[in-house]
Amino acid sequence: MLKAVYSGVPGSYAEEAALQFFGGEARLLTASSFGDACAKLAAGEAERAVLPIENSTTGAISAVYDLLSRYGFSIVGEEYVRVSHCLLAKPGTELSEIREVVSHEQGLSQSADFLAEHPQWRCRPVYNTAAAAQMVAAGEDRSLAAIASRRAAECYGLEILAARINRREANYTRFVIVSRDPDFAPGSNKISILFTLPHTVGSLCRVLQLFERHGMNLVKIESRPMPERNWEYLFFLDFVTAGEGRWDALLSEVEGATQTFRFLGCYPHRALPDDTQF
Repeated sequence: MLKAVYSGVPGSYAEEAALQFFGGEARLLTASSFGDACAKLAAGEAERAVLPIENSTTGAISAVYDLLSRYGFSIVGEEYVRVSHCLLAKPGTELSEIREVVSHEQGLSQSADFLAEHPQWRCRPVYNTAAAAQMVAAGEDRSLAAIASRRAAECYGLEILAARINRREANYTRFVIVSRDPDFAPGSNKISILFTLPHTVGSLCRVLQLFERHGMNLVKIESRPMPERNWEYLFFLDFVTAGEGRWDALLSEVEGATQTFRFLGCYPHRALPDDTQF
């Protein structure tokens, strides 16, 4: 059975993404961080890694983009997971008892409006929302609460003190499925690439115009600083093609217009959930 690794523990949104994408056709492994998940994939301990890459409320997850630039992995799929945060505590705890809240930094950020209503609480980031729930369940401190999913509450026997506390009701995280080697699934129509550009006037504009000329739907562009090269950037770009084989000529032109170029993957484009407004 194929092995897939995700960062976190059971009850996390990453586990939910893995279950949605693979169903029962993969053995799921856990990792202590995004970097640990990538290291396990690189070492051959897993054939796939499931990584969150962007959220509809808080935007790009920079650490994952940096890992994609560091490793030579291929993106072979994507999955959207609805994120509905809850405030969790030990059974019988009252809201007035809470003094500290733990969660992944994204969970804290996405629940910022709710947390602002309780300025007396200390907020502490940990590496995963479900790990935060696990921490609360394992301890004896009734003043400690976690922001995590309803499923995490069920997994660790916690009580929901407040539900749906994220800023936006339609709050989704996009996960990418990565592999050591390319794998083109039937119906693959979304392309991810990575490139750098020379410091010349209009270099980015010239690249972007190529997508219009070829009739491709550009759906994402993200820039990240290049290590050890101040004020120079890596560009990550996703686009959707209308049919197979129509993107070869485009990629050839893009490669010719860029300083360095890397093909990250071609995979089926998941339809956005109906109630999202991107």
